Parts: sequence; structure tokens; C-alpha cells
Amino acid sequence: MQLEVAEAASERLYPALFQCFTVIISGYIAGRLNVVTKAESKGIATFVGTFALPSLIFLSLAQLDFSIVNWTFLFSMLLAKGVVFFGVVLVTILVTKPMNLGQAGMFAIFCTQSNDFALGYPIINAIYEKTHPEYALYLYLMAPISLAILNPFAFVLLEINKQRQNTDQSDSAQNQKKYVMRIKMLLQILKGIVFNPVLVMTVLGIIGNIAFKHKLSIYIEGLLEVYGQAFSASALFLLGLRMVGQVHRLRGPALIVPCVLIMVKLVILPVVMRECVSALNAGENQTETSSLSTYAFLYGTIPTAPAVFVFSNIYQLEMDLVASSMVICTFLSAPITFLSAQVITLNKDYADQLKKFSFDLSIVSLFAALWIFIVFTVTRKYKRMPHRITFCLNITQILLAISMIWGGPLNNYPPSWQYVAQQGLQIFTTYSCLLWTCMLSVGLLTLESRGPCFVLTLWPVLAFVAWGAPAVMVIILLATKPTGGIVDSNSTDVIRLCLLVFSLTVTTGCLILYIRFRRRSSHFAALSDDLASSPPDETTSLVDNAEPTSNTQSVSNIGCYGAITATPSPNRNPNGCCTNDPNCESGFMNSSSRDLEDIADNNKDCACTCSEGAVRARAGAGGCGAEGPCQYLSELERAAGLLGLLPPEQTRGRGGQLLRHTVLIIAYNLTMFIGVTYTGWRVLRKDESGVYIEIAFFDIAANSGQALIMFALFGLNPQEILLPTLRFFKNKWNGADTVKLPPIEELSFETKHVCEQFITHHFTRCQDDITQDIRWRMRTYRGVFRGSCLVRWLVNSGLVGDDFEAVTYGRHLLDGRLISHVNNTYHFTNSPLLYRFN
Repeated sequence: MQLEVAEAASERLYPALFQCFTVIISGYIAGRLNVVTKAESKGIATFVGTFALPSLIFLSLAQLDFSIVNWTFLFSMLLAKGVVFFGVVLVTILVTKPMNLGQAGMFAIFCTQSNDFALGYPIINAIYEKTHPEYALYLYLMAPISLAILNPFAFVLLEINKQRQNTDQSDSAQNQKKYVMRIKMLLQILKGIVFNPVLVMTVLGIIGNIAFKHKLSIYIEGLLEVYGQAFSASALFLLGLRMVGQVHRLRGPALIVPCVLIMVKLVILPVVMRECVSALNAGENQTETSSLSTYAFLYGTIPTAPAVFVFSNIYQLEMDLVASSMVICTFLSAPITFLSAQVITLNKDYADQLKKFSFDLSIVSLFAALWIFIVFTVTRKYKRMPHRITFCLNITQILLAISMIWGGPLNNYPPSWQYVAQQGLQIFTTYSCLLWTCMLSVGLLTLESRGPCFVLTLWPVLAFVAWGAPAVMVIILLATKPTGGIVDSNSTDVIRLCLLVFSLTVTTGCLILYIRFRRRSSHFAALSDDLASSPPDETTSLVDNAEPTSNTQSVSNIGCYGAITATPSPNRNPNGCCTNDPNCESGFMNSSSRDLEDIADNNKDCACTCSEGAVRARAGAGGCGAEGPCQYLSELERAAGLLGLLPPEQTRGRGGQLLRHTVLIIAYNLTMFIGVTYTGWRVLRKDESGVYIEIAFFDIAANSGQALIMFALFGLNPQEILLPTLRFFKNKWNGADTVKLPPIEELSFETKHVCEQFITHHFTRCQDDITQDIRWRMRTYRGVFRGSCLVRWLVNSGLVGDDFEAVTYGRHLLDGRLISHVNNTYHFTNSPLLYRFN
């Protein structure tokens, strides 16, 4: 019977999903081709929000039999939405620095307000039309939970943030208007609630239900049905119209916040709703409670309502982010909703299928983890922080994949020492992966707050916790197992649940603190840029008048970071990266090929017209010329940053791919949350059917396939392995690259004239000014100079007008054999490459 119901629900679900998303895409195409203009879309929005939706709400509530409504279920939904709502507010306030109440309110609305009517009603009605027709009507009662109870709290935060932005500079005037502004804010919120068509028609629908005893007049019913029938198509079409042009700014780091919001809306909210319904026993019996909890999970997967974008537009806050997130959330909800609807009525034994899926996924993960191991080893990333911690996590993932493959597809072998060893290795690596993720977040936080030296000091402790604690747990489990038996699954589940809760708590806390430190660092970077761009006198006065902070270090008190900090800072963006560095993560050269003596010797390697002493004396004032900091000294500071020689507020893990590590921790946080849900379900021995199968599938995918996340973040950069390998084989096949110069007799007149003029008037002076002995890769090059130094010398001497002309001049000298690269590999460029006079 249940199988027939599932098949019938699937048959109704396919057309419902197809109809919904086809209409949405049609609206998007119409808006993209300008078939429907923005002015016309406003008319559609007015019709949907003022006529169609209120009529549908009134008609549904006026005809609803409240005697069959489960009020405990509605309260559990309010509790679940409230937990997520205030949780998002709290986390956003903790992360943002300075505190942004408006952002907290907007994100909370995004994570809790679902598109109940345009998308939710067709899907819910298609699934439960035959079995529980009242479930679709619950949508009209759950919508006011957000609109009338939770959203007003967010509106208060938005209004407070708006008033803060609009406050006058005069403190007296602000004090006089403070109470008036608060009263106006409250009146505006009450006005928005009272005149909201959805809330008004909800109240009128309940009143009409009582007055007409849920049986309307045929005339009123017929009129409202006409408006209500026009709602679905027009609302979905309008949703597609509003998607036009909303994803163009989502690139790189800008994707982190939308991904986190979507994760909360589509994964965390459904799980919290399901658990709240189960905890409160919303049904009259276990079967009804299970059905309602499954319905709550499915309801939570409904994407965010377009009204959130309207709120962001009204308050002019995070409009691009909210619109783009809404678009992505809508299309990502389709597969999650489809999968959830497929398994809600299934209770067959899927253990063997899940084991086979875990075995197959482990094989793929093993190859992905081995590739990451090769990348970290060849590029020597494992020598720096936080890659060393990530490298240990990668090794543990390799062992985890091996243990799962060792057990076979079904893992039904009789107990033996091989079976016990396989189980012990699998349990050890599962626990260790959780703790290494936790240690990675601790390492990121300490790297940002205390610097690389402290992380290196803390490294043995991190390794002992992440590998030692699981080893002790496994030894205890193996020692307490019955003779000739297997490890108790209940014990392993309880220990895993405790580790998941511990790791999730520590990782989330460290991530919040890390983001706060990063934001504080960006403020200090902006302040240092302002000081660097100020005139010398103004800079001196600013520095003298500035209050000392815990993050301010003098040049004479820099500890283990070295005197390289005396060099001026290059321009940085808020992320701490150099604005003229296209590959900020990797720096301008590989740190593994650096030599400390090279950096120390090159402090004076600058072709500036001012003297060497003047360079050092004026370094703190912004450089040795009117154009600003010396470019080559800035390049030296970037090199020192790669070696970890700068203070933490200047380096911030430069070259450590901190953004990728942040995304990795966020993704693993999601997997740990799924693991808490699944393991808690197993420990409490709840009904193992329906949504349990979906959660089990997600948990196995998260546990067995966690190496794939690391592979996507760290294994797809062609600059690290692929391109150097191709270059190596190309050199082996065709020989090493050498500069091929034209014959002397074929040199142009301009090249010959430039070389003769340089030899006659400038050769001796230029050679005395820029040549020196430079140590590079344990080798000392005598009488050489860098290309950037010659460029600077030519510009300052007046031989050329800018850097481009200087490079052209240098190429003439190299073609004329006056200069050459030390290895005869490169032509002349404006770079730190070494050249010599012939």
C-alpha cells in the first residue's frame, strides 16, 4: 500500500516540479529578452500581492475546518523557525565587525521565510493531495509565523540600522530626537504589519471561517476562486522576471555568504523543523508524528520567498547578495525537494545499497586524496601553515578511504583479526578526521591572531590531540569488545556523536573569531594605507597622536619576524592582498626557492636617484620619491611575507590560501551537522524510514566523500602540477628555452644607435649604480642587477619617459649584446630577474 502511495505521489510530483520551474524559466526568458519590461513586472507584482494571493488566503482559511488543525504541530514549526531565526541573528552579530544589525535581520528573514504559496503549495498539494489534503492548507497558517511573529523582530533591527546610518553629526540634536525616532520606528513597523495584505486576509479568513462556519456563499467563493486560480502561474512567472540580472556579481569570495545562507535554509532549517516536531510529539500517535515530521522536513526545503528581495530593496541593504542568493536557492531546492519527496514513504531496507554507495564513493575519494597528497608534496605546501594541518587531514582521509575499501562493498565478513583491524582503522580515521577539522580551525585562528611562530609551537599539541585521542578511544573499544565478537556499534555511535558535537562547537567558534580578526586586520590595513598615502608631516603627526594598540609593533620590537618590516608596505585591498599582484595566494615567486640571505642582501637593491641612506630614512614616510613606495622594496616585503617573516597583522597567512581553507571548514561544518543529525537518530533508535534514508545517504556522502571537497578546493589549480609538468617535458623534448637573438648584422638602426649612445655616455655610471653581488638559491652571482632596477634607473636618469619605454630600451641593449640574462633564458623584462653587463 505504501509503495502504491509513493508511486502515486511521484507521478504527481514530476508534473508539479516540471510546471513550476518551466513557468519560472519562461518568466526569466521574457525578462531577459525584454518582452516584459520592469514597469510591466511591477503591475504583475501588484496584482499578485494585492489581489490574487490575499484572495487565495482568505478562501483557503475561510473553508478550513479548524477542528482538524494540529496546533502542537504549528507551535513546533514556530519553535523551529525561531531557533534558526535568532541563531542566524546571533551568529551574524558575532561575525560582523563593526556590528551590523540590519544585515543580521535581513539574513534571518532569508533563512526562515519560505516561498509557501508560489512554489510550496503546488508541490505539497501534489504529494499529499490523496493522503493528507489538510497539509497543503497548513501553509496558510504557517506563513503568518514568519510574517507576523518573526519578521517584526528583523524589521526592528533593520530600522535601528537605518536610523544609525541617518543620524546627524550633532549629538545634542540626536539626543533630542532619540525618543521621537523610536516612536516613529515602532509606528512604521506596526503600520507595515497592519497593512500587510497577507496578514490582513489571514485574520479576515479566520473571522470569516467563524462567521460562515467554514462554508462561504457561492458568490463569494466563485469570485475568490477566479482570483486564486490566477495566482500560481502569475507568481511563478513573476519569480522568473525578478531573477533577471541578479547573479552577475557572485564571484570568488562573494559566494561564501550566499552559500552559507542557502546551506542554512535548505539543510539546517529542514532538520531543525523535523527534530522539533519529533521532540514535541506533535501527532496523536507515533505514525502521525512520523508523518508530520517528514512533512516538516519537506516544508523546510522550500526555497526563500521573493518578498525577502523586496525587503532588501526597501532598506537598500545587501540587494545584490539577497537577489543572487534567492535565485541560487530556488534552483538548488529542486533536487533536494525531489529527493525528499521520493523517500518520505519508503521504509525498505536500504543498508546494502548504502554500503555499496559508500564503497564506490571511497574509491573515488581515494584517488582524489592521493592527488591532493601529490600536489602538497611536490609544491612543498606541507611545510607552511595552515597547509601542514590540511596535509595531515589529507593523510587521514587516505587511510579512511583505504579502510572502507578494505571492508568490501557489503562488509559482511565473519569476525577475524583482519576484520577487527579494518574496523579499528575505520573508526580511528573517522574520529581523527573530525578532530583534524577542529584543529584546522584552531590553526587558522591562531595563525591570524598570534602569528606563524605560535602555530608552529602549537603544532605538536594539535597533532597529539587529532591522532592521539582517537587512538586511545579505539584501543578502549577493542579492549572492551567481547571475545570473538565485533565492536559495539552503540558505543561507536555515542563516541562519534560526542566528537561531532565537540568539533562542531569548537570549529564554529573558531571560525567566528577568525572572521572577526580578519575584519579587524582589514581595518588596520586601511588605516596603514591612509598613513602611507599622507604627506610626511601629516603622517608623522598622525602617528604621534595615535593611541597604541595591541596590534601595533615598532620596528625595533618585532621578535622572530626580522627587520624586514622596516620596508614600506605595498597597497593592499581589504583582504590584505597586494593590489598589483594577480596571484596573491601564491605570491610573485615560490617561497620554497627563496633564500634568507638573498632577501637580506637585496634590501639595498634599488635603482633610485636618492642615496641608500635616504631610502632607509624615508622608508617609513612612504618611500624615496614623490611617486610613493619603492616598487622593488614592496616586492621584497611580499617575498618576506611568503617566508612568514612579517608580523601577523601584515602577513595574515599570505600564501596560505586562507579563503580556500575557510570554505573548506564551512563545508566540513555542514557535513558535521548532518552527522550529528544522523548519529543522534541512530542513538535514539527512532523510526528508520522515510527521511532517515535521505539523512543516511547525506551522511555517507559527507563522510566517505570529504576528500572530494578538498580536491575541488586544492587539486584543480593547473599552475601547480599540470603546467610545470608540461613545461618540463617540453624542455626535455625540445631542449631548454634560450633567448634567440637576431644576428648582429641584422640589427635595426635604432638598436645600434641606442647601444652606441649607452656605451658612450651612460654605461660606466649605470654599472656603478646598480650592479652588485646577489645570493640566490645558495649561489652568489657577481656583478649582476635586476631588470626592475635598470628600469628604475633609466626612468630616473631621464633616458626614457616611463616603464614601458624603459623595457623597450632594455630590449635594445639585450639585442645588442650589452646585457644578458644570467642563464640566457629570458629576454629583458621589468621583473626581479637577474641580468649582467657583457
